[in-house]
Amino acid sequence: MMDNTSHPASAVRFALGLLITSLSTTPFAHADEPISFNRDIRPILTNHCYQCHGPDQEHREADLRFDEPLSAFAQRDGSAAIVPMDPSKSVLMHRILEKDDSLRMPPPDLKKDLNQTQIDLLERWISEGANYEDHWAFITPNRPAIPNNDSTWTQNPIDEFVLSKMRKLGLSPNSAAGKEILLRRITLDLTGMPPTIAEIDSFLS
Repeated sequence: MMDNTSHPASAVRFALGLLITSLSTTPFAHADEPISFNRDIRPILTNHCYQCHGPDQEHREADLRFDEPLSAFAQRDGSAAIVPMDPSKSVLMHRILEKDDSLRMPPPDLKKDLNQTQIDLLERWISEGANYEDHWAFITPNRPAIPNNDSTWTQNPIDEFVLSKMRKLGLSPNSAAGKEILLRRITLDLTGMPPTIAEIDSFLS
């Protein structure tokens, strides 16, 4: 079992890193970042479209697949579901913006309506070329360049990534917490109980 009082500051910093990482991997593209299919678009299509237009042939409608670009870009009756670089000609955009419930996608009875953020992401993605990506499991990882934030707050390469993402989101680190606070945080996280007086004295000494 992990020692609750060994390195609470490191543990809290690690937890913060996980939190910021989770924020950076949610379907949200910053205004100055290109849309990523895997990060921003695949979750939308998977949750809202694949039930009827995905890999499952038995439930597929209109012989249209959004998990394959050849099908999504194919011409049907003179139009295509997705026209790269042109959302205005993409049937996908027309159908998700349709006011008529009998024509709108996803069908209202599925209760999977898209919110405005998701609609904007799809429009941006199509405008940028509707680039598909292989599933992340089939993409060879590449070590990214470590950001240089020129900050005394960072103490290791992970901190540089954390601070870089925080700045893009308009956030800044809080001031350093006292040792007693750090110990209380990590002890509550690991045991659900605050530290005892003896544990506090042992850590501070």
